[in-house]
Amino acid sequence: MSRRIEGGLSSQLNPFGPQWPTSKDPGQIPSVGEQVQRALFSRPLPLVLDPAKFPMLAEQMRLLNRYKKKLAALAGDEDDDYTLNLADGPIAQIDEQGNIYMGAQFLFAARDNPELMVGVLAHEIGHRPRRWADYKVRKDLTKEDLEALCRHEETRADLFSGRALAELEMSAEPLVQFLLNQTQLATPHPEYFPPEVRAQVIRDAHMSRGYALESRKKLFPDYERLHSPKGHLGEF
Repeated sequence: MSRRIEGGLSSQLNPFGPQWPTSKDPGQIPSVGEQVQRALFSRPLPLVLDPAKFPMLAEQMRLLNRYKKKLAALAGDEDDDYTLNLADGPIAQIDEQGNIYMGAQFLFAARDNPELMVGVLAHEIGHRPRRWADYKVRKDLTKEDLEALCRHEETRADLFSGRALAELEMSAEPLVQFLLNQTQLATPHPEYFPPEVRAQVIRDAHMSRGYALESRKKLFPDYERLHSPKGHLGEF
C-alpha cells in the first residue's frame, strides 16, 4: 500500500514490503534472527530529507525526539539505540540498525494529532530490530515459517504501542482509527493480521496497562512521581 504504520509489513501496494530470500547456500543457512531481520527490516529505504528544508515539520520532529527517549526506556533500550530521520515516505519504517524514518507526508497530515504520531513511533520502536541478532539458532525457515514469525513480530510491536501510550497517559484511539481507516489493508499480506484484529490488540494492551498504571499510582505514589515515563527523562 502507499501508506504504512508498520516497521516492516505491508500490503501488496507497498513498495517497502518484506523481501523473502530467493535462494540459499545449502552449506550456510543463516540464523533465524538474520532471516527475520532480512525479511522485516532490510528493505529499500526512503530518501532522507534535510529537516532544515521543512521548517513546517520542525515542531513535529522535536516532539518525536522527546518521546523517542521515553519510548526507548519503556522498551528497555537506550535513547541512542534509535535515530530519528525525516524521510520522503508516507508513514514510517525502521531498519535493522534502529534508524527510524518518519514520512513527511504523514507528519504534515498528523501535525495536530500528537497521540497518533507518538503511537506510530511507539510501534516502530516496539520492533526493537537489533534484538533479532541474538537469535543464533540456524534453521532453514520456509516462507510460511517467516510469515508466522512476522505476524508474531508485528503483534509484539502493536502490543508495545498500546502499552506505551497508556504509560504516557495518551489515548490509543487515534492510532486505532488510523489503522482501521487504511482500507488498503482490508486484504492483508499473510504475514500480518487484519486491521480489526490489530486494532483490538492495541486496545486490549492499552486498557490492561491503564489498569496497572492506576493501581501503581494508588499503591506507590512516590515511585510513580519519580519514575513515571510521562515525566521522566528516559532513565529509570
